[in-house]
Amino acid sequence: MYRTFFVTVVMLLALASAGCAEPPPGGEPSWSNIFSGSAPEETQDEQDFDPGYLTPATPYPTVTSGVAGPTLSRPPEITPTPDPYVTIYNRTTQFNLSHSVEAFSFDLTAPPLIIDFEVEPKMITREKHGTSDYGKKSEGVFKQTYPSEDSWFEVTVRDRESGKIVAQDGFGKRYSADIRKRIFVGQFGNYLIQFSGNDVKVHTVMRAGGV
Repeated sequence: MYRTFFVTVVMLLALASAGCAEPPPGGEPSWSNIFSGSAPEETQDEQDFDPGYLTPATPYPTVTSGVAGPTLSRPPEITPTPDPYVTIYNRTTQFNLSHSVEAFSFDLTAPPLIIDFEVEPKMITREKHGTSDYGKKSEGVFKQTYPSEDSWFEVTVRDRESGKIVAQDGFGKRYSADIRKRIFVGQFGNYLIQFSGNDVKVHTVMRAGGV
């Protein structure tokens, strides 16, 4: 009897609960939150995290006017640097058996003394029987052009009193085959400058630090 009464009471309570309350629709806060009075907890994305190093500021104003074109101006005039040296000799000379040497004296009171020379040797052309080094390496008569073995040139700078050689260089013989060279004398002195050679045409320029 008590068991039948207990089951009847449970069924009545279940029907009463179904008629008085409905489950909350999706997206609305749960009943436990409503009764507790607390707001739903929000989640924060890690990418939106602001550590506080930046300070909000006003955006830079946007320029609405037209972009100005480049302005053309003349480059500044560059004043050429004056040559600190004085040209004391500038000549082209042919050296051969009839004119093989010439000399000049110069008192160098403002060093340095710079001697630039360019040699044009006598060229010899000869025919040679042999095999070509190019293409199909055919045999035949070939022409070869090279400086004459008799072509040479020498510049000698001596102390005028003692005769001691201060500087010396040249082309051919015991010197190299470079056709352009420079001699530099950096000491004060009274010098004898001598040019000698054979089967060459030489352009020589001498400059000093001041006279």
